Amino acid sequence: MLLLACQFGLQPLFTKENVAPDADKVPLVLLCEALKTVLALVALFVEGNAMSVLSKWSLKDCVISGAVPAAIYAVQNVFIQIGYQHTTGLMFNLLNQTKIIFTAICVYLVVGKRQSKMQIVALIMVLVVGVTLSLPPSDSTQETTKETGFDLWYGIVPTLVASLLSGIASTWSQRVMQGKARRSASLFSAELSFFSSMFLLMKMFSVTGNMNDVTERIQTLLDQNPNVWIHLCTNAIGGIFVGQVIKYAGGVRKSFSVIAGIILTGGAEWFMYNTPFSSRMILCLPMAILSMYIYATNPVVVSKNLKEKKK
Repeated sequence: MLLLACQFGLQPLFTKENVAPDADKVPLVLLCEALKTVLALVALFVEGNAMSVLSKWSLKDCVISGAVPAAIYAVQNVFIQIGYQHTTGLMFNLLNQTKIIFTAICVYLVVGKRQSKMQIVALIMVLVVGVTLSLPPSDSTQETTKETGFDLWYGIVPTLVASLLSGIASTWSQRVMQGKARRSASLFSAELSFFSSMFLLMKMFSVTGNMNDVTERIQTLLDQNPNVWIHLCTNAIGGIFVGQVIKYAGGVRKSFSVIAGIILTGGAEWFMYNTPFSSRMILCLPMAILSMYIYATNPVVVSKNLKEKKK
């Protein structure tokens, strides 16, 4: 949980420091997904049940369970990379929490999981945070926009689109992980990342039809961003942390890691860049933290009669 909080909170800073704003986003995400595939497979063998899990593996199940969310995540990751570069780290993390709303809606529509009254209140609070941060600055001049890190079309909109896609993909993944198959978290992560890599590779290949051009784009990215491996490694390891926290600590405790990560982002930006907290940020930060706390600590209470019916 501590490692996830650190990765979540510091990732925007790792990206800003080690990836140029005009870096080619598609090969950047491709390299990250390829690294995630390797790390997830390593984690599968470290867990000690790799042979048992792989003996039940089939290509059909792999495609059905992994291809759809992988395609969504591949597109989402591109939007995330754009959002990283055109918002402040704290604004990105706060806006990114709107994925809770999209996930709750998708889970209700697909899985049928309801929200408690207090959880609905928390979701509304998160929505208010997203809307507040999306409002243009009072002084809409270009100079002020640059100073506050506000960029509607290249910062706010891509981040919100990424949150929506996250909700859709998370719902699909939940069905796979909690359904009859109950796939291994590490194996499922490896499948997702592998398919995401393939989708991105096909996207790059379809532009020119020449594999040499694909490798050239990757090499150009590496040449122009010599420290990009820091961003790639921290981002890929973060995916492993998420799976482990959900498996061994649960989704409620994961929310507290996210809260700690948001606090860490604000402190790190103040320490490294001397970035002052605007009045909007001061208002939204405690509201986002409180809303996530309310959501995590007020689950739906299932009556004994309903439990007996399910049994």
